[in-house]
Amino acid sequence: MDITYESYSPGLVVLSLIIAALASYTAFHAAGRLKTSGTKHKALWAMSGGVCLGGGIWSMHFIAMLAIDMGMPVTYDPLLLALSIVFAVAASWLAFLILRFFQPRLLVHLLGAILIGSGIVSMHYVGMAAMQMEAGVTYNSFLVALSVVIAFLASFTALRLLSLIPRIRNRLRQEAGFIGSSLLMGAAIAGMHYTGMAAASFEHSSAGMAVAGPEAVNADLLSIFIGIGIMGILIITTIVAVFDRQMEFKKEQLHYIDSLYQTIIHSANDAIITSNMDMFIISWNQAAERIFGHRAADIVGQSLSIIVPDAYRKRVEYFHKNGEEVQSGSLVELEGVHRDGYTFPLELSFSRQESGGENIYIGIIRDISERARQNERIQELIYRDDLTRLPNRRMLNEQLAATIDRQSDKKLAVLFIDLDRFKNVNDVYGHRIGDELLVTASARMAQLLRETDVLARQSGDEFVVVMPDVTGYQAGNTAQAILQTLNQVLLIEENELFISGSIGISMYPDDGETAEELLKHADTAMYKSKNNGAGQYRFFTSDMNDEVSKKLMLESGLRKGMISEEFLLYYQPQVDVVTGEVKGYEALVRWEHPELGMVPPAEFIPLAEETGLIVPLGRWILQEACRQMAAWKGEGSTVTRMSVNISTLQFQQPDFLKMVTEILETTGLPPEYLELELTESIVQDLEHSVPLMKSIRAKGIRISLDDFGTGYSSLSYLKDFPINTLKIDKTFMDSIEDGQREEAIVESIIHMAQRLGFNVIAEGIEKCSQLRLLSEKACQEYQGYYFSPPLPAEAIRVYKGQKDEERTS
Repeated sequence: MDITYESYSPGLVVLSLIIAALASYTAFHAAGRLKTSGTKHKALWAMSGGVCLGGGIWSMHFIAMLAIDMGMPVTYDPLLLALSIVFAVAASWLAFLILRFFQPRLLVHLLGAILIGSGIVSMHYVGMAAMQMEAGVTYNSFLVALSVVIAFLASFTALRLLSLIPRIRNRLRQEAGFIGSSLLMGAAIAGMHYTGMAAASFEHSSAGMAVAGPEAVNADLLSIFIGIGIMGILIITTIVAVFDRQMEFKKEQLHYIDSLYQTIIHSANDAIITSNMDMFIISWNQAAERIFGHRAADIVGQSLSIIVPDAYRKRVEYFHKNGEEVQSGSLVELEGVHRDGYTFPLELSFSRQESGGENIYIGIIRDISERARQNERIQELIYRDDLTRLPNRRMLNEQLAATIDRQSDKKLAVLFIDLDRFKNVNDVYGHRIGDELLVTASARMAQLLRETDVLARQSGDEFVVVMPDVTGYQAGNTAQAILQTLNQVLLIEENELFISGSIGISMYPDDGETAEELLKHADTAMYKSKNNGAGQYRFFTSDMNDEVSKKLMLESGLRKGMISEEFLLYYQPQVDVVTGEVKGYEALVRWEHPELGMVPPAEFIPLAEETGLIVPLGRWILQEACRQMAAWKGEGSTVTRMSVNISTLQFQQPDFLKMVTEILETTGLPPEYLELELTESIVQDLEHSVPLMKSIRAKGIRISLDDFGTGYSSLSYLKDFPINTLKIDKTFMDSIEDGQREEAIVESIIHMAQRLGFNVIAEGIEKCSQLRLLSEKACQEYQGYYFSPPLPAEAIRVYKGQKDEERTS
């Protein structure tokens, strides 16, 4: 009698489907681990996946069997039951081994599908044979064949999916592939099972089948335990798979970070080098190859001392042996050794890491050669003269101060050198030749100095030599040698140039204990030397300092004196030699200093010219002299001439004639009453002076040539000058009685002036014998202490009244 089983337990059917899909899902995750896990983990995942998939297929088969209402008790043969499980697991395991060891090719998958399908079919029909019940089983050949085909297609599909899904990189898309493939695979497995079940027919035997022995497995109890066990395995495996997936994702992240780190290291511009405590190099990036010249393949494993100079080797060794002394991230500047053997400056930032109980040192190294060159250039700009490359004033002051501190118990000399007539070279040949002269002169001076001496360019044509540990005698010999070499002809671009030098010397500690004092006193001595004539040297003395102090005091007083009206005019009469009548006055400025008293003109006039104060002072003198002359004229004086000395700087002013004209108009003095006294130095520039002198004469103003005979080429230009008066210098009159030669010179000057139509005035007449000789030589006028010293305006008024009384009496 046939057994019909038209009723299935829906719950168990659904459970069988879920188990098939879940087993497939777990197997696919295990397959995914095969591509991403390490070598050790791949075998583990292959075994786990085979067990899960095989157990899931077998469990699905068994629960599906349980879902059929057989209408009779059913037990299972333990041996055949175990054998069916082996077939299921072996078939699944075979699928994973194919994925593990073979490339995902179509032919391999076809062969694998045949083997796996055979295992699944064997599992199904061996499991059916394990059933023990009071019924016989017959099979429909067509449906059996169909179940075999389904098993083959399910196996082929599983292999293809297991090889393709792990290639998907997007996690969400990969997970969707896992789920969809699991459902498809579960349906295929269920389809194969239920097709195989449909092929079986059960015929009840009244005689009954063999009764199950005591070792037979009770279907109900065993199904419950197996179902729970399989579900537990699947759930745990799924959890592990998900957890492993997360761990694998973390691993991928770490791998990405490590790859990124390696990329950054190898693409960095700075050398990144790691070494261990024994100073062996562990890693070496591309920048290190470029900076040090060693390839990574040649240098890794070598000692770090290869790139460390001897001077820094002990320091580096100390850091490696005493890791606790290393300050992480600190910057150090030292030197490195290139493969070619030369050293170069570098900047090192190092840190220490611990790995496996050993200190690993990481050094980030930057080649600062270019920065060092730039810093050196900056230092040169700050401390070196750009033309001569000598130390400049800043460096001189620092080195001099340092030398004093270093050898405070020894003598030291400072030589201040000024090149005479250097301005003339610039004016005549231009600054380019002048610069070449400075370079050549400095080179000559440097050859005369010791290695310990310092030659610096102070400014312009001024140089300073610092000579440590010398005596005054040695300093003087060096100064003399410098003067001699400067006096030699300098040939620059086929131009023969002649210069000389003036040198001032100060000694430490006698003339000063600081760099500032020594330089100032050497400068003072140099100016004293220059004032005494070119080509000399002088040592500083304390009286020079007094002179400089007085000069500074006078200079300051000059400015204040202009405001405080401390200047006044004295007037010296210019007298007719024959009649004794006063013809005119020469205005002479005097300075009554509030502290120093009456300051001689010889002291403050040169200073006024040097500082430029002679221009406003000269204007005041001219204004006051014209005002006084206009006042005397208004009082009825018969004197018709006021002589005023004009300085070179005044005469060179562009508005000089305009200034003189305005003063005459302001004071109301007729131009013919004013006589401007010019020196020969003023009129040397004929191109400028002669036209201006003619313009002055055109205004009716008189001109006299002062100090005649003391200049150069006097006779050659007398014929060109539109002058009225020629004044014989006092130096000739002082020696007129000393011999016939001096007398002949004075006589020649007088006769020449008369022939040219000039009035002649002799200066400095102090004795009657001098006046008598002038009378014999037919000189028209004289002035001097014999007649009257320079007097203030009030004294001139009294003196004039006395003379008038003498004439009337």
